[in-house]
Amino acid sequence: MPESGRSQPSVIALANHLIDWVMQAHPIPEVRTALETPHIETVPENDPQQNPPDNPEAVKFISTKYTPEQELEAVAKSIKGFVDSFADSPIEEQPTIAVLVPRNQRGVEMVNALRQRGIEPIELISSTSETRAAAGALSYLLSYLSEPGNARKLSKAYEVWRRDWREKGVESSEVGNRGIGNGEAGNGGVESGKLEGNYSTTQLLNYSAALLRRMANVENFIAPQNADDWLSGLSETEPMQVIEELTQFRVNVQRWLNAVTLPIDQLVLTLAQDVFSEVSDLALANKLALVLRSAADDHADWRLPELTAELAVIAKNERRFIGFSSDDSGFDPERHRGRAVVTTMHKAKGMEWDRVYMMSVNNYDFPSNMPNDRFISEKWFIRGGLDLAAESLAQLTALESTSEYDWYEEGAATMRSRLDYVKERLRLLYVGITRAKRDLIVTWNTGRQGDATPSLALSELMGWWEGKISLIILHKNLKS
Repeated sequence: MPESGRSQPSVIALANHLIDWVMQAHPIPEVRTALETPHIETVPENDPQQNPPDNPEAVKFISTKYTPEQELEAVAKSIKGFVDSFADSPIEEQPTIAVLVPRNQRGVEMVNALRQRGIEPIELISSTSETRAAAGALSYLLSYLSEPGNARKLSKAYEVWRRDWREKGVESSEVGNRGIGNGEAGNGGVESGKLEGNYSTTQLLNYSAALLRRMANVENFIAPQNADDWLSGLSETEPMQVIEELTQFRVNVQRWLNAVTLPIDQLVLTLAQDVFSEVSDLALANKLALVLRSAADDHADWRLPELTAELAVIAKNERRFIGFSSDDSGFDPERHRGRAVVTTMHKAKGMEWDRVYMMSVNNYDFPSNMPNDRFISEKWFIRGGLDLAAESLAQLTALESTSEYDWYEEGAATMRSRLDYVKERLRLLYVGITRAKRDLIVTWNTGRQGDATPSLALSELMGWWEGKISLIILHKNLKS
């Protein structure tokens, strides 16, 4: 059915114009099939789900030439002001908000920008910050176990072991009978100087980690001989609480080192029991253990360094990994009124929000195969700008074919891949526009190289919308 009560008429008009332009006027004829009619229509007056009132001023194209960082700051500032404007309203009256990005990494950057302004967003990207943190914690531990003589990695493993202290802000003025005195306040007062007086758990953590980093011979800590016990040598100069803390940590390290001979999934679960206390983190560790076990089965020659790298790509959000949340069974924007949801345009399909921000609508993330467009699959250092993945598949297809008409022509697969990608990005742009119920705000940036421009489709929509708004203003003036 072409009728939809989701969006206000101005948003619908914009989406319909995009269909018309793609089908009739896109300069690359091969991509004109990316979108097709019917157009969206508003619902009739007797429909129970009426379209929101028409408000052309709620559709905004920001023509400012932002750098990627400036775009993040501008959108975060806008969201902060918007959220503050209804902060005192009942939750059921607060609007739904979404920030739609073309790629997961841009979503992570947007999440961080919002948090810097004191806004805790809802993440709907490849992996949440909690998932990345859990993967990162286990990655640090495996990294140490891959190089047990490295003092810096041992210190990081200690910080992971006490991650709850830092994450939950655990503080106590009665950690021991001594505390911080003449240390540097910028590092919890413990990077230099001694612990004196009352001190917090955070200060104890920082001080102990600093001691471990400065250790000359890690073996004298994890497997000491009687005369060379590094920890015993500290007992004459350091507070008893520090000695007890590091003694307890050593017991855990020795257990982890003894577990290194276990299969990777069992090793991960052993580590998780010592560093995670939340049920969700333990469940994540179980999923991560299965991922690593599968990787180990597929690569019999892999050892801890290679398996650690597998966790690192999840921690850096470079690989899709779905954790556990209350939304796993289906995301409902209505459950997050008043909160900013950050998600990709792909994941936004089928959902709707009162206000939608669309970011990074430039000719890199939304290319049209024009002369200055660049494609993410084409690396600058590859001869002729070829798409290696597409070309390789084409070569394999030609090798397997028994037809005399199926031969490999260099560059043809790259061009087909380009056209398919252009069509996919046009459809994605359409999806993003039609997620907005009332407000739609669209921005673009110049990219990491500083040479990106507004996408061709965005330029068309901005020009068309500017003309439409001018006619509306003229009509109002004539009536008045």
